Amino acid sequence: MTIAMGNSGMKHFLTILSLCLLTACGGGSSSSPREPVTNPPPPPPPSNEWQVGVFPDADQFAAQCVSPRNGVDINGNPWPDVAGSETDEKMWLRSWSHDTYLWYDEIDDVDPAGFASPQAYFDVLKTTQTTASGVPKDNFHFYQPTDEYQSFSQSGAETGYGAEWAFLRASPPRDLRVSTVQPGSSAALAGVQRGDRLIDIDGVDVINGSNVDFLNDAIFPSDAGQRYQFTFQRVDGSELVAELTSQTVVKSFVNNVQVLDTQVGRVGYLRFDGFQRPAQGPLISAFQSFVDQNVTSLVLDLRYNGGGVLAMSSQLGYMIAGPSQTAGRTFELLKFNDKYPNTDPVTGRSISPTPFYSQEIDWQRGVLTDQQLPSLGLTQVTVIVTEDSCSASEALINALRGIDVEVIQIGGRTCGKPYGFYPTDNCGTTYFTIQFQGVNDKGFGAYADGFKPVSAPQFNDELPGCVVEDDFSSALGSVEEGMLETALHRLTTGSCPTQSVELIQAKPDSKRRPSPLDVMDPRYRSMLLENKLYTPLDINHGVMQ
Repeated sequence: MTIAMGNSGMKHFLTILSLCLLTACGGGSSSSPREPVTNPPPPPPPSNEWQVGVFPDADQFAAQCVSPRNGVDINGNPWPDVAGSETDEKMWLRSWSHDTYLWYDEIDDVDPAGFASPQAYFDVLKTTQTTASGVPKDNFHFYQPTDEYQSFSQSGAETGYGAEWAFLRASPPRDLRVSTVQPGSSAALAGVQRGDRLIDIDGVDVINGSNVDFLNDAIFPSDAGQRYQFTFQRVDGSELVAELTSQTVVKSFVNNVQVLDTQVGRVGYLRFDGFQRPAQGPLISAFQSFVDQNVTSLVLDLRYNGGGVLAMSSQLGYMIAGPSQTAGRTFELLKFNDKYPNTDPVTGRSISPTPFYSQEIDWQRGVLTDQQLPSLGLTQVTVIVTEDSCSASEALINALRGIDVEVIQIGGRTCGKPYGFYPTDNCGTTYFTIQFQGVNDKGFGAYADGFKPVSAPQFNDELPGCVVEDDFSSALGSVEEGMLETALHRLTTGSCPTQSVELIQAKPDSKRRPSPLDVMDPRYRSMLLENKLYTPLDINHGVMQ
């Protein structure tokens, strides 16, 4: 069976079987007539009727859509859609999940007829088991419109006001703060700043109000041109009333790049908010500036980095550790379900480890270029993280520890996502179902409850470091901002500030940022997406983690 899936949608290939017609041979004669050779009868048409425990091949239902798309995708490839039914779409989800889901044998096989839509059915096609800490083992099962996914992964563009939200409390009394503001956006032009607390929208109470649908729709606009009046309480207690209009915002992923002179030498600092393709150039430029300025230590701020292109995470690992520590070492190895111990179930390729990439990537051609990456050759790195630090961010931490680079963790527990998936389009929706677990060069990948900063690590998911909360009273990149201040204190003294309490934050119900108010509607789930690119690189076989 040959399967090919890309970020732009499923591509279906017909494997042509060549029949070799054999004739009798030998030295004697026979009085019996030779049996005529005939082609086998065609297989019966697939049945889309649910039968418990019977899973037809997913390709029999693929791209059979209630509303077939016309035209081409973002890469110019024609959509494969043909007319079908909701049952066809559901049956594709069922068979695809049973074939590739990491914990396929933990899915309850329920009749799809009882669900209002394919997306509603997809929501139950996952394990219901929990981790050691009692949270759902699969807290990353989601979907989104394919056009939205493609737009963000290719360019970093998304609809919004240019303000990112931090949900300190999502249910009444709610506490919703602005974490970052994109320059030039509607929020920036209106004077919205980090730390502003949202009070009301068009007079509707945010803190204790019950009109959750209105609030979610206003906070997470689905289309450009939506306008609302936002009232904020500022850090100094004053009030800001801002008219915000939703727009297409191109996110800046590499921010606050600077070199700080400290007692232990020159420290490079940068805030990195997403491993997405547009970040490659700015990220390389930042590290080249660190090399040029003789940086000897690094504070990498991943507090709002939910993931992205894993090949870029591999590149970042190389730029931190350098050639001597990464040569011949594994960045990450994928492990699929027990049906596929040696073969990738989606690409059909033999499973091979992802290395530390040492060169720039040509995303259009999906190949490594001749352009060598700058590197610092560090044996220690300090990372600032929160529960919003996920996927490729955690893979970076795990990979560096796998080659014995010491990682100092400042902040809180990370989101806990050693798993990944191929983003798979069917009929206009891209689905993300856990299909593999990633492990580092030492074979470790068991951090489903996140990495934790402690003073004296005893377990593999514990790192030396300091617990400190996000400081919304100061600007990001300021040495007076609580998390950066703590990182510099730990770096220069080897210990945590006295006010740092070794108390691991409670694991959140949702690991996805931003979280909507009160309910987890898939429309509002931010994209913690990772594309893993293989060796040789092939962007048509992207893998998300």
